[in-house]
Amino acid sequence: VSDRAQVAAWDYALWGIEKAGPTWIKLTQWASTRQDLFSPEFCQHFGKLRDETEGHSWKETQRILKEELGAKGLEALEIKNKPIGSGCIAQVYQGKLLEPSVNYPKGTKLAIKVQHPGIWSKVCVDFYLFHKAAKFLEDLPFGNFEYLSIVDTIRQFRDVMIPQLDLTIEASHLRRFNKNFASNDQISFPRPLDELTTSQVLVETFCEGTPIIEFTKEGTPMKEREQLANLGLEMTLQMIFLHDFIHGDLHPGNILVDGKYPKLKLHVLDCGLALEMGPLQHANIVKVLGAFTRRDGRLAGQLMVDMRSESQASPEGRELFIEGIEQICIMDADQNFIESVGDYITDICSMACIHRVKLEGAFVNAALAVEIMEGLASALYPDLKVQHVALPLVVKAEMMHRLGWH
Repeated sequence: VSDRAQVAAWDYALWGIEKAGPTWIKLTQWASTRQDLFSPEFCQHFGKLRDETEGHSWKETQRILKEELGAKGLEALEIKNKPIGSGCIAQVYQGKLLEPSVNYPKGTKLAIKVQHPGIWSKVCVDFYLFHKAAKFLEDLPFGNFEYLSIVDTIRQFRDVMIPQLDLTIEASHLRRFNKNFASNDQISFPRPLDELTTSQVLVETFCEGTPIIEFTKEGTPMKEREQLANLGLEMTLQMIFLHDFIHGDLHPGNILVDGKYPKLKLHVLDCGLALEMGPLQHANIVKVLGAFTRRDGRLAGQLMVDMRSESQASPEGRELFIEGIEQICIMDADQNFIESVGDYITDICSMACIHRVKLEGAFVNAALAVEIMEGLASALYPDLKVQHVALPLVVKAEMMHRLGWH
């Protein structure tokens, strides 16, 4: 096959995903971050969806703004008519305040996110089809796909995707992230203007900076790369271990860098997708990841088996799964599970199918969040030791849940 034909095929596939709708775009965005599961060509071509997707017209934006904010709300804003970005849920415009708001003075720079029209019906149809396909796979005889919790994962995906269709929920996520990182002046999130935010329009403070991916390029001082790697990784691990509130879309396009070394600052954008486990599940995940961090594979395997009561593993299957997890930690003796989580999550899923151990969806989601940020951190600073960042946070999380040492 000629190079031109290959390029045309990839372009057609990209066009097809965009036309399929927002849920397919979001799913493909996630898949393009999984370099452990998909080819480099797949990740490269579909990675374009993380930066730009097909948007809607300025005329549609004007209609939505008028319906949602009214004449008075529009009078308070100056909006440039060319979008600065378009995602699968909404597109973003730059603007500023023409008069003071409740908390911000006139002239404050703003980002105005406007939801794509007609998105609710598209997403609902997508999830109906996803659920039917997942149920079909789990019901296949001898496939053991049910132990991957595909239906559970689709349900979790639905539960975090649907709230994104109400932009007031993203505003609440922004408030919570800002509260969680209030004491850290090197981590920042946009701040919503509640009086100008509705279910279809989100008005927030504008964050300026350089995409973090630019700092992975040759010529960036190593001290800057090391600081950014540590900042990004520690932020993600704090979300998982301490806050139980995880940004669900931490790809490099959603992280900007501001300031100069040694006072570099991360601005984290697009907080519509956020994951929360709840106290009991969070305590369980802390136990499992804590055991992995300490290289106690037997304990990690035992905890994973015990987390799901509907597991149909035989006693022999349970023991073989636990021994498999133990073997991962033995093979990983020179590193740490969290250092190479992407290399191992596929092996764990494979063992779960073989031995009929039903995985907890929250474990998979937390591991994927670590994997995405660990991949970025490694690109910035390959010598980063994740365990040095992770272990103190694991200990804090265990103290928070009053968990004993094993």
